[in-house]
Amino acid sequence: MIKRKPKRVFTEPFKLSVLREYYSSGMSKYAITKKYSLSPPCIYRWLKEYPVGSDQLPLPSETKERLQMVPKQSDLTDMESLQKRIEELRRSLELEKMRSRAFEKMIEIAEEEEGISILKKDGAKQ
Repeated sequence: MIKRKPKRVFTEPFKLSVLREYYSSGMSKYAITKKYSLSPPCIYRWLKEYPVGSDQLPLPSETKERLQMVPKQSDLTDMESLQKRIEELRRSLELEKMRSRAFEKMIEIAEEEEGISILKKDGAKQ
């Protein structure tokens, strides 16, 4: 039988002091969890429970302004993913252009060697 660790219960003032330190010091979530021996899901839950603008988590105005000016990571990743997609589509288009030129050249060579027209004529019924 696997023994579980007893569930730790933290007081609200402790949670708020940890979050205040996280926001004001600029430490990473990982560093905060290691410093206070917390689990990563614990700190994420607290961040959702007490967002930056909440009344329960008073922060200095400079800290609030600094946190609100930082662009969201999801916005950056959206832009990066769109740039990657554009580059991928450009490469794909270039490849298709090369394939098209190769097919045209193949048809041209085959027409010269065989002496017959391979391309369809405009207006031909199928």
